Amino acid sequence: MPLDAGPIQSRFVDEDVRKAAACLRAKIGNPAVAMVTSTAVSCPPAGRPLLTQQLDDDGVLWFFVGSDGALARGVQMDPRVSASYGDTLHGVYVAMSGHARLVYDPDRIFALWDDRVEAWFPEGPLDARLALLRVEIDHAEYWDEHSNGSTRLRALAHAALHRQPPPSAAEHRRLILRNGKNTSPA
Repeated sequence: MPLDAGPIQSRFVDEDVRKAAACLRAKIGNPAVAMVTSTAVSCPPAGRPLLTQQLDDDGVLWFFVGSDGALARGVQMDPRVSASYGDTLHGVYVAMSGHARLVYDPDRIFALWDDRVEAWFPEGPLDARLALLRVEIDHAEYWDEHSNGSTRLRALAHAALHRQPPPSAAEHRRLILRNGKNTSPA
C-alpha cells in the first residue's frame, strides 16, 4: 500500500483554524482516545479506537495505524473519516470529520512515538507496518455539559433578572475549519 514519503510541509495557517484547533484540544484533553470511522462505500462504516498522538495548530489529527489494516484500506478507497471523543466524567463530547491519508515521515513518527501503542507495533517506531494517519479536520462539533461555572451563573442570573427561562446547561458549538475540501498537498 503506497504511503506518502517525507515530512509534511508547513503552510500558512488561518488564525481561525488555529483558534478552533486550540479549542478542540482543550475539549478532548490529553491523552485522548478517538473512535475513528472510515466511510468507504464498499465497506460498512466501522469505527476503531485510536490514541490521538497530536491535534496540531493546522487542525490536523495524527494517529498511529497499521499500514496493512482495514482502516488503511478504507482510507485508500475513500479518504473521508470521522473521529469522535466522549468524556462522560466531564460531560464533554466532540465529533470531527475530515479527510485522511497515510503518511510515512520517520521524523514525525519518532517525535510522536508513545509507548502505549507498542502492543500493536512491537518493533517500536521502526515497525515496518507503522504509518501515520493524518486527518485534516473540515468540521467539528462539541457539547460541553459543564462549561465554565462562572459563565453559567451569570447566564442564570441574567435569565432570572429578565424573567426568562434558564439557558441550556450545555455549551454547543459547530466549527468549520475548512470548507469540506481536501486541502492536503497532492
